[in-house]
Amino acid sequence: MLKIDAVSYHLEKQQILDDISFEAADGELLCLLGPSGSGKTSILRLIAGLAAPDNGTISINGVAVSSQSGITPPHKRNIGYLFQDFALFPHLNVMQNIQYGLTGVEKSKSLSRTRELLDQVKLQDHAEKFPHMLSGGEQQRVALARAIASRPRLLLLDEPFSSLDTSLRQQVREETIQIAANHGLTTIMVTHDPDEAMSLADRIVLINEGAVVQIGTPEKLYNHPVNKLAAAFFGNINKINGIVENEQIKTDIGSLPGDGLIDGSKVDILIRPEGIKISPAPKNAATINDEAWVCGIRYCGNSNLVRVGIGSWSEPHTHMEVSQLPGISLQTGDKILLEFDRNQTYVFPKT
Repeated sequence: MLKIDAVSYHLEKQQILDDISFEAADGELLCLLGPSGSGKTSILRLIAGLAAPDNGTISINGVAVSSQSGITPPHKRNIGYLFQDFALFPHLNVMQNIQYGLTGVEKSKSLSRTRELLDQVKLQDHAEKFPHMLSGGEQQRVALARAIASRPRLLLLDEPFSSLDTSLRQQVREETIQIAANHGLTTIMVTHDPDEAMSLADRIVLINEGAVVQIGTPEKLYNHPVNKLAAAFFGNINKINGIVENEQIKTDIGSLPGDGLIDGSKVDILIRPEGIKISPAPKNAATINDEAWVCGIRYCGNSNLVRVGIGSWSEPHTHMEVSQLPGISLQTGDKILLEFDRNQTYVFPKT
């Protein structure tokens, strides 16, 4: 449905995007995920025709809308765009704001479509209100109704939930995604929140510094990151040093298989907090590695976050965070044993 092919873009002599390529299938919800300033919103603007790429091609339904041979104007791309700040007109009421998305449509059809959308976004009783009279969630629904009023095939969402209160955000985003799905829209959503991307997206395009880092399902990006940035982007992660000796990676808290790495090579090992298992150390047990200690425990509802120190109790040289389910009684100062979950442990060459 949407194809971005080798697109580059600069703004005021600054390179914003560098050889970006990805595709979105018909009806797919694709999240563009990355830190602030990574180029996510610029991609939306290029798709919408609000900016022109330096190189590459953008195609919608097999038709090139941005290329070296020409640029299709935004109003001819059949795209709905929900801006981060909603961009409602303060001097127009709810009904008029939605009708603005139907400019050029016969009045009777415009009125019928507007009433249909008011019903879908549950704002029938707010038709005559102005934007300042609405809550943040209601404003977002008006902006969504306007964006899909002309029945676009492609919907662009630029961090549409970031300004909403936490208690409201989940409800509004679920309503938004459901409405998009009911209309059969292909949706491209920008977010810098990995939890939001993981919970909503069919696939994620992870972007950093204007380049694609990794593309895949939430499960793939979480469990099979291609580099340290991808591994660390989805929540807290522990990092320890390792060195390969006799086909084993030696660390301060145990050994891992060397996976064909060259003896003597140094590696970074990233382990998710839930990827380490804690067990009490037997009294007077001999250890082959540095000792591990409980340095603190923080209650987090259905789990505890245990701060672990590696080394001597008085001056541990490394700290780690471990997510521990209830059931094991631990106290600050306890000596413990640590065990890797290999499926949540990622090894990368040290750079």
